[in-house]
Amino acid sequence: MASVAPPSALVTGATGFIGGRLVSHLADLGWSVRACGRRPRPDSLPASAEYQAVDLAGGADLGGLFPGVTHLFHLAGASSSTADEAEMERSNVVATRRLLEASPPGQLERVVHMSSTSVYGEEVQLPSPVVEDVEPTPSRGYGKAKWRTEQVVSDAGRAGLPVVVLRPVSVYGPGNIKLLASAVLDVAIEAFSGARTVPVPAEPIEQRLVHIDDLLAATVHVAQSEEAVGRTFNVVDQHYPSSHDIARLIAAHLGVEADLTGDADAGPSYDERHATHGVMVAQGLQPHILLTKERFRFLRKANRNNRLSVAALLATGFGFQHTDLGASVGDTIDWYRQHRWIL
Repeated sequence: MASVAPPSALVTGATGFIGGRLVSHLADLGWSVRACGRRPRPDSLPASAEYQAVDLAGGADLGGLFPGVTHLFHLAGASSSTADEAEMERSNVVATRRLLEASPPGQLERVVHMSSTSVYGEEVQLPSPVVEDVEPTPSRGYGKAKWRTEQVVSDAGRAGLPVVVLRPVSVYGPGNIKLLASAVLDVAIEAFSGARTVPVPAEPIEQRLVHIDDLLAATVHVAQSEEAVGRTFNVVDQHYPSSHDIARLIAAHLGVEADLTGDADAGPSYDERHATHGVMVAQGLQPHILLTKERFRFLRKANRNNRLSVAALLATGFGFQHTDLGASVGDTIDWYRQHRWIL
């Protein structure tokens, strides 16, 4: 009997956190992987993966990315933290349109596009939990760009491409450098400076998270599920911890206590945190995690459309594995410590 060739993936945005991890995950599963990004090849990509540096929104011919590819995982795009609105339009909407137009007719078995729950917006109250077929009302430039990009993908789906859209929430886990990672760094800085308690804003803010491994598993799952074609899925752990819950988990794992305070400006200033961070770097800290201007910035962000339905994803047979937040956050912090991303 002739052997069946493994599926072949094209992963865009492979120099990013999620894209890079997806390349490694697919390679571990036995997929043939071709990856691309705008920067030089990252050292972290597995040797078995092909890599091409390319600007998807530029003038390059993108047809050379597709020979032999059966599945396209499109993760490339500019984020709100690194680009203005013009660049977000170019790197999200224009790049996606050019990429999909370059795909050979009838070749791809699946196109998985990584969007964002930012398309729902934060200003207009939507029915809770938010389901995927609600009319999005994005309120910020990033969310608007991601929504316009989704419309490009939907147009391609109506034209015959087997598309799936994923809308993940804040992603955490080993290797992540933003959001929850920045909160971990903030606590690590204060613990390093000798603090035994860490002041945390007294107003609890509900958080929403998904572990990187669950997001990768969901991505591969919808790429192979016939039920997923033409659909959009929220990706979020069904447990919604408060900012207090997360702060206490981080603090306990770093040997300090979280102390609730009504003073929004409590704790060291940015200049003080930056100075301590410099001392830590001098002592071997690998400065990969983003040090934010606002202390605990991630834990302060409220969203009136925070709760999302995952019934559609679960109905396809997918199940979340990282449901023990304490264990998963603890493992993540241990990884940061082992790699000297915190001291």
